[in-house]
Amino acid sequence: MIPFLWSNPFKYGYMKSPLSKIIISHLSDNSIKILKDENIIQTNFQKLNLSFNYVRFCKYFHDLRNVFPVDSKKLLKEEIYKLFISECSSIKCLNSDMTCYPILKYPGANISLSNLSEESPGIAELIEMQKQIKYILIEGNCECKKITQALEKHVNSIIHFETIKYTSVIHLLIPKLINLRYLKVKDNRCELKKYVIYLNHYNLQALDLHFISLDIAINIIKNTNGNLWRIWVECITCFDKAKEYNQTIYKYCPNIKYATVLLNKDGTLEELENIFIKCQHLEAIDIDDEIKHEYIDKFLNLLLETAPLTLCKIHIYSMPSYLTTQSLKLFLNNWGHYKGKKTLHLYYTASGDTYINRNILHKYNIDFWNYYILWP
Repeated sequence: MIPFLWSNPFKYGYMKSPLSKIIISHLSDNSIKILKDENIIQTNFQKLNLSFNYVRFCKYFHDLRNVFPVDSKKLLKEEIYKLFISECSSIKCLNSDMTCYPILKYPGANISLSNLSEESPGIAELIEMQKQIKYILIEGNCECKKITQALEKHVNSIIHFETIKYTSVIHLLIPKLINLRYLKVKDNRCELKKYVIYLNHYNLQALDLHFISLDIAINIIKNTNGNLWRIWVECITCFDKAKEYNQTIYKYCPNIKYATVLLNKDGTLEELENIFIKCQHLEAIDIDDEIKHEYIDKFLNLLLETAPLTLCKIHIYSMPSYLTTQSLKLFLNNWGHYKGKKTLHLYYTASGDTYINRNILHKYNIDFWNYYILWP
């Protein structure tokens, strides 16, 4: 019974706490000390007195995140993965996160991985069986060739693609998605900046990029067909391209409704004015990063005099301390006197510091982006 239950104990996610404690208790005293010294486990942690070496029975790790989530401390995962590789005699299936670590170099890998049959059992076959796949979300490092090959059979039907971790699928699959309407890429490790991405997605309507170089954002936007109505970029790099990024929006996105804009570099305010003039469907702007101090008054005047009548939502990620409650109230009062303008909603990021009376601000959340897209 024990070998059967422990072949895949991770599927019992509701037992996360006792399972994690049992598994950690298999670690060496030296590993326990290291984890305590790094404050990853509590200093008063005591190893359980185990009757068996339970982990040696583990074979299937595709549900491992139920007990040790992907966002667990790296050192903890390293010690746990080393334990599995050294103790398990016949691993059949790996969790995708395990492939991000040098497990082939861990002691015992030649034995424990000798019977590895597949990374994600049944997933590739399940994908191949589908007549038409429209929506794809990849949460981990998807480096399984079988899965990528299975997805390639659906490149004409996929319209919605999200990956929240860098994966080679970006280069192998995304360029082939000719009917893609929504693309979200989150590259926390900034691996994508090593590559030049040439994508021609003429049907692309919504683009979400996080931890991405502005170079990449600009290149993707330029290779669309004017159908983009939403561009959300967050935690980006290469701010020296901020002016060019703003230019790209009004040159290539006449139908834009929701857009991240930048006001942190010279020339960006002038390009925002061009966005207001040429993008007459604009409903919301998200100002990523800070606003230059000398821009704040000009920015408020620009909103009053040039912003399209459709504009009704503004999110300022970093609310400037020099933007006072008094000046903001005066701006809103003036806004209300402009004929035809919609009621303006101002949003702030909850984690940001601001001295402005929050009664005149809205707490920022994902609904700002009209996020939940329903495709026909």
